[in-house]
Amino acid sequence: MIILKTFQQTAVNSAYSILHSCLDDIANLHKGAAYRAEKEYIIQHKGNLLFESPTGTGKTLMMGHVAEKLSINHKMIWIWLAPFGGIIEQTRKVIKQEFKALYVSDVKTERSVANLRSGNVYVTTWSSVAMTNADSRKSRQDTETMPSLDILFDAARASGFSIGVIIDEAHHSFRGQTQAYQFYKNIIAPEITIMSTATPRDADIEAFVRSNDIKHLSRITVSRQQGIDAGLLKKGIKVGLFRISHENAKSLVDFDKTALLAGLQTHRDLHDLLKKEGVTITPLLLVQARSNENIEDIRQWLQQAGMAESKVRVHTADEPDPHLMSIAIDEEVEVLIFKMAVATGFDAPRAFTLVSMRTSRDPDFGIQIIGRIMRVDRRLQSKNDIPEALRYGYVFLSDKETQSGLTGAAQRINLIRDELSPVTKNVNVIPLSGMVTKQDSNGQVQFVLTQSREEQSEAVSNTDEIKSNDTIQRFGLFSFEDERPLDQTVKSSVPSQTYARKETATYTYPLNTALAGVPKRLKRAQTKLDMSDLLDDIVNLFDINDEVINITQQSAVSIVRENIEIFTNRRGPDESVQAALLQKEIYQRGQASLFAANKDGTLSIKSLQLKLEEKLKQEFTRRGWMHMTDKDKVREALYKILVLKSNQLHKAIKEATFRHIESVDAEPLPEFVESMDELDYSRYNIYSIYPDDLNTWELAFAKWLDADDQDVVRWWHRNPPRKPYSVLIPIPGHGNFYPDFVVGVKDRTRGNGILLIDTKERINDEEGQAVAKIETEHMDYKKVMIVYWENKERWMTVEYNPTQNKNQLDRILNYSLMQSY
Repeated sequence: MIILKTFQQTAVNSAYSILHSCLDDIANLHKGAAYRAEKEYIIQHKGNLLFESPTGTGKTLMMGHVAEKLSINHKMIWIWLAPFGGIIEQTRKVIKQEFKALYVSDVKTERSVANLRSGNVYVTTWSSVAMTNADSRKSRQDTETMPSLDILFDAARASGFSIGVIIDEAHHSFRGQTQAYQFYKNIIAPEITIMSTATPRDADIEAFVRSNDIKHLSRITVSRQQGIDAGLLKKGIKVGLFRISHENAKSLVDFDKTALLAGLQTHRDLHDLLKKEGVTITPLLLVQARSNENIEDIRQWLQQAGMAESKVRVHTADEPDPHLMSIAIDEEVEVLIFKMAVATGFDAPRAFTLVSMRTSRDPDFGIQIIGRIMRVDRRLQSKNDIPEALRYGYVFLSDKETQSGLTGAAQRINLIRDELSPVTKNVNVIPLSGMVTKQDSNGQVQFVLTQSREEQSEAVSNTDEIKSNDTIQRFGLFSFEDERPLDQTVKSSVPSQTYARKETATYTYPLNTALAGVPKRLKRAQTKLDMSDLLDDIVNLFDINDEVINITQQSAVSIVRENIEIFTNRRGPDESVQAALLQKEIYQRGQASLFAANKDGTLSIKSLQLKLEEKLKQEFTRRGWMHMTDKDKVREALYKILVLKSNQLHKAIKEATFRHIESVDAEPLPEFVESMDELDYSRYNIYSIYPDDLNTWELAFAKWLDADDQDVVRWWHRNPPRKPYSVLIPIPGHGNFYPDFVVGVKDRTRGNGILLIDTKERINDEEGQAVAKIETEHMDYKKVMIVYWENKERWMTVEYNPTQNKNQLDRILNYSLMQSY
């Protein structure tokens, strides 16, 4: 039998005093016409109690002791309601082992009224008694030898028994369960209700209180620190999160496998540490899978890492382990793989480490996960000199975003403060002479309890509020106090208007030849007609150096593991770890990179792949790596290069294509432009107007050019796409690029005094076009300046970051920068 800790005994005594007082008050009632109303009033104010404490502090134990003490001093039977079937047997076992005055009864087979005795406990789930489906609630049907559960409660109460309800894990019990509410309120109608939760101020419990007219809910709250000080709970939970700096490689990392291997290593380190301390505990590693397919992967990874198959168990709804509860004490088992069931109530104090591959960010779910590894094994509870590492639980998340669920759970648990509800003074029950009576339409007398002055005052206040709300509803949600219903006979004072159709006009804007340096025509780049040797050039320029060849042997990448203690939010030092690569993802992305190289349709992908594989095979042969010359090995190696060294092929194609590009004169710029609407005047535009096809940020940039007060901008031209007189630059794999603006810049030595500028709404995109544009160069006008309107306040230049393989903001744009760019 477990001896209660000091804080547990204090909580039990406080809870017992409150509920014992409720039953005493009921026993002292006069059995008159007002008995039912007076009894209900007492129950509403004194008969409901909630234990709030983190998982592992002994809520089940404390509730059982309260029920036992009440059963000894009062004539009571209990129904113990659990949210999940998986913990029923565990609860029954605890009751049988720990409480001599409580007697576990089978809700299906032991419903005889004659055999009832104080302390009978029916352990079941909500779903087995509160469902509309009769097959799911057979205990509520009469048989030849037993009454239904409904009749049993009535008969027990008629025999002088009080009914008590214990709602375990109450934060799981009432979500959307109308039948549960009705069963509790109308069928059980308990005198005493004891609930427990690991979630402070839970919204579902609050809804339950409101729905059942509970006027006062006594709370016994136990903080996490109480559990730590008593040796029941670990000091904290350390969470390992995996971060990769190179965003492009993120999808290549097998985070599931990486998290599992990290968890397995920690599990083995703890195992060795326990042996070193002479503690005979085999720690348990819990692994939460996402799917059945994921479970098979986990089994395979564990075997590859040297974990014997006999030491691994699986428990899911599809593959239940009939001996689940025995796993908690079966120290031949080192790993338990599960999906959901174990996350809700499985009690295994020897569990130190948990790996989760689920993607839930729900704090309620986080509380369940934390609860599985918060407990301290009894063999460690009495030891004060254990290493610090054994005072913590360890969680490894394959999805970093899931951290929010655990952090939210830790914050909720930290909100639980030590608190004992005081014993409520005897409720003043007004005798019959102090009650108001009224008759309904059938002549039946109803008794109504009179209210205290405070309650009456509150009722008046509420009535005023209702009246105020009625006024709002009457005159509309956004009505003001002085508004009145409109007199519908009053006619509108707004005069009717007629609109004349405007005649069509054309506005003509000629080329402004007064602006210095405006060319008659611009230069455009285009690919040569003869592209027959382009493929060979790409293959020849595809550099297979030592760095590239080493990538073909790579099976993992280096990533960072962040270590955070979630209750204190303290960060430990980051660690560099090797993360396994997703071979399937590499294969798919390797193929995708080849297809992406031919978006403009100038290459034969099949021919390019075969030529690159032949070149790679020759390099393997030259190095004497004959084990790599098999066709499949060569292709796998090529895909690794294309994915892990993605710029290698891009660089070769860019350089080869540049050799096949020539500069030609575009068609002459139009001598004038026309518009159906009058356009605003522009200071430096070559047509002295702001074109009507400028979007918001393009117009803002055009006005920035016109605002030049340093005499740098000589002229600017809106470069329209797909016009024969426009500037274009072919970009391999991305088609033709038409920069937004062509700008004449005073004293610019490059580009014949002309700068190409492109404005971006987003500096990066999934297709990689923004990166491709910033890396390109015009044969005559040189590098294109990319600019971004930051916060619609200032213009910033954009530059390419090769480490991140993406664009980033560089510096504030000023007019003189255009001269040197």
